Amino acid sequence: MDPVSLGVGLISAVLQTYTAVTSAYDVYLSIREFPSTYRELRTAFMVERYRLEQWGEQMLSSVQQKTLEQSQHNVAVWKLFQAVFDAMWAAFQESNKTLEDYGHIVGVPRSGDFPDLEVLESMEISVTSPKKRSVLGLARTIKFVLRDKKKMEALVKELSYWNDSLDKMTSRLEQESARRRLRVRFSTGNVDELQQLQAAAALLQHRDLEKLASARTVIEKGYSNETPPRPPGASDSQTESKTPSVESEFRLEMNQLDWHGLPFMTDQSRAMATYRGEGIIVDWRLCRDDTWRRQNPKAFRQRTENLTRVLNSDLRALDVAVLHCIGYLDQSTTVTGYAFKVPPEANPRHKPITLHQLLTNPAMKSSDVPDLGDRFELAKVLATTVFEILNIGWLHKNIRELLPPHGTDQQGGRLTLTEPKNVLLWPKKGTRDDWNLSKPYLVGFDISRPNQPGEMSEKPLADPDDDIYRHPNYRAENSHSFLPSFDMYSLGIMLFEIGIWRNVGYHGARRGSRPTLETHKSDPNFIEKVVMDGPVMDLKRHMGAKYRDAVMACLSQDFDAIWQPDRKFETREERLQCFQAEVQRRVVDAIAVCSA
Repeated sequence: MDPVSLGVGLISAVLQTYTAVTSAYDVYLSIREFPSTYRELRTAFMVERYRLEQWGEQMLSSVQQKTLEQSQHNVAVWKLFQAVFDAMWAAFQESNKTLEDYGHIVGVPRSGDFPDLEVLESMEISVTSPKKRSVLGLARTIKFVLRDKKKMEALVKELSYWNDSLDKMTSRLEQESARRRLRVRFSTGNVDELQQLQAAAALLQHRDLEKLASARTVIEKGYSNETPPRPPGASDSQTESKTPSVESEFRLEMNQLDWHGLPFMTDQSRAMATYRGEGIIVDWRLCRDDTWRRQNPKAFRQRTENLTRVLNSDLRALDVAVLHCIGYLDQSTTVTGYAFKVPPEANPRHKPITLHQLLTNPAMKSSDVPDLGDRFELAKVLATTVFEILNIGWLHKNIRELLPPHGTDQQGGRLTLTEPKNVLLWPKKGTRDDWNLSKPYLVGFDISRPNQPGEMSEKPLADPDDDIYRHPNYRAENSHSFLPSFDMYSLGIMLFEIGIWRNVGYHGARRGSRPTLETHKSDPNFIEKVVMDGPVMDLKRHMGAKYRDAVMACLSQDFDAIWQPDRKFETREERLQCFQAEVQRRVVDAIAVCSA
């Protein structure tokens, strides 16, 4: 048989079996009598069905089919597709057959990586059209399986195994993108559905979905448990009898930490300490207008507890670059410190540097600009972190480099701290000033809040330095309520800075071939007038077209349109999923493929 005929026959067989498998999934998911105690298993089937569907859209496209006809080399890969789909179909047909036994029969490896193409080409797998598969024939199997929860679990775990096998046939970047789409699809504000997702993910060992469900459950429960609404103008003191007391699960006292020097002085905004034998960094945060905090101390305490609980979650499986928060210190209504563990790769006594410090170093020469690959890694981590924070239902609101510098101490005296910057970097292991750009950490969550309708948090007062990083609709006193797209705008400014390796508010010009900016920070339309019309277009020359387009997507305010009332969605979750899908496609995935 000539290669073209072989390829066409193989494609037909693969597509037929793939369709049969997806139809079998649909039969299971359409069962109305699904036992209530099996809800997490139904969620597990939904997860695996979606994984297979996404894989099929990518790998079974018309383009992929065309390449098979053009290269005999690809025939072995499509043979493997057929083998995996046959195994999936057999799992549905014979749910009591174990994964290892079937893998042994068809000659497909039981675990680990698949063999190379030479081994695959030697496999005798039929490329003729399979026997007609009757989905209705599954009825008896389904009724049998539904009587036995363990058989249901065995079936969906086997299907998950084969989905894992299919994923291994794609590149690392494609796998990461697929996992992001999966997390977007199953992120929800419904606590019952989140608990089912967490149980399903634990069963299938999808650690990222498990952590997503866990973190978002914390957020949704914290939001629902916040102090009940009070009449306009009323304070906690007026509603004390109706408001439950707030337990301080994460509140720390100053004497519980072994400070490396003074806890804070007028020339620092972060302090190093030791707590229970571990290195700690305390991020002091200031509030210039504490009126709401003083009038509503219980609500303020509840919000602080909820924020700490979220940051105390283990988010590493989601590729979120945030420090692990162990508690908070409330020195006063204007000064709050969040205590974070020093990352494991860092020296616990070595204070970090901020991205702002690197970008504004007056002694920096053109030769000091980090390698292109390092800047790409920094951008990738920050873009992914912001994306995942939004996906768990949280708004950062503070993705910029400056904060108001003045507060009040416990005695009422004026307290002046240098402005904390919200991206921290530690030096690489064994060095003192070779900063690890691949391991940035985002902080500054003090005014963040859940992405919930009607939810509010404090807004910093207007300041020219701060406003450069804010969305144009979030600058004035009567600004729009904060939207997820506003965080993406702020991220865009930071990505722009990483691209030109210069602070966006830099005054004057520098020598060298890199773009120069002449700024007028008092102009509220500075970014739109200066950056968008000039230097941002230069990013193609320095960082490539994909990176430039990703920055443009953030700064163009195109993402705002998804949140406009005229864009109709049945639920707020659908709106967020549409937004996240666009952000992933235009920003996160686009930057992920950039390389030096």
